[in-house]
Amino acid sequence: MKLALLTYNMAAEWDLDTLLDKCVELGFEGVEFRTDRDHAHGVEVGISEAQIDTIKSKCEDAGVAIAGLSSGQAFDHVDLDALEASVHHTRALLDLCAALDAGGVKVFGNNLHVDEGVPAEQTIEQIGQALSDLGEYAEGLGVQVRFEMHGDFTSAEDCNTIMDLAGADESDGICLIYNCNPQDVDESGSVAGSYRAVAERVCHVHMHDLADPEFPYLELLTMLAEDGFDGWCSAELQDSPDRERVLRFYVALWDAYTKLAGA
Repeated sequence: MKLALLTYNMAAEWDLDTLLDKCVELGFEGVEFRTDRDHAHGVEVGISEAQIDTIKSKCEDAGVAIAGLSSGQAFDHVDLDALEASVHHTRALLDLCAALDAGGVKVFGNNLHVDEGVPAEQTIEQIGQALSDLGEYAEGLGVQVRFEMHGDFTSAEDCNTIMDLAGADESDGICLIYNCNPQDVDESGSVAGSYRAVAERVCHVHMHDLADPEFPYLELLTMLAEDGFDGWCSAELQDSPDRERVLRFYVALWDAYTKLAGA
C-alpha cells in the first residue's frame, strides 16, 4: 500500500513545485491531481505536450509518483446531452492520464433521480453503459476508469450491479474506488461487510480523517494488507489553516496504522 495526497480541498492552492516539495517533506509517496477545478498545480485537459512533459519530469525528479487523476465527471445526468459531454470529457481525461502515466481517472455516479420520475434502475443501467464504453477506451490506453463509491452510490450492492453492467470482470480498464463512507460502518462499528462485498473490484482507496473514531481505518487497512493490496490510498481532506501540521500528523497515523496492519 502506498500513500498519496489528493489535491481536493487540502493542497488545492499549492502550485506544482510547492505541492511536490510538501509531498517530499511530509512523507507522501504520490499525488492524485484533482482536475476540472483549475487548481494551482495546473493539471487539466488541454495542457500542451510540453507542459505534460514538464509535469512528468518534475514528479520524477522529486520522486513523487502520479497516483491518478480525480475528476468531477458523473454519468447520472437526466439530460442526455450533459451525459454525452461528461463521457466525452472523461475520454479526454483518460488521454491525459495515459500521457502522464497516471494510472487511472476517478469518476462517479453521483445522484439518483427518483424524485424527477427516473427509476433508480434506469440511472444505474445508464451509468453501467457509460462505464462499459469508457472502460474499453481506458483499457486500450493502458489506464483505468475508477468508479468512486460516492453520493447515492455508496452501497456495495449498487456498485457491484454497476460493475456487472460495465463488464468490469472482463476488463482491466474498470474498477472501484473504496471511499471510506460513513454508510459503510455497520452497527458493530465494522466495515468488513461493505469492503468484503466489493474487495475484488477495488483498485484504489480514498481515505478521509484517519483520526475519526467513527470509521475503523485500522480494520480496513488490515483487510487490505491481508488481501495483498498494493495500490494507492489517497488522503482526501478538508482544508486547514495549518496544512503542514495536519498532513504531518496524517502521515504519522498512516505509518502507525500500516505497521499495526502488517502492511
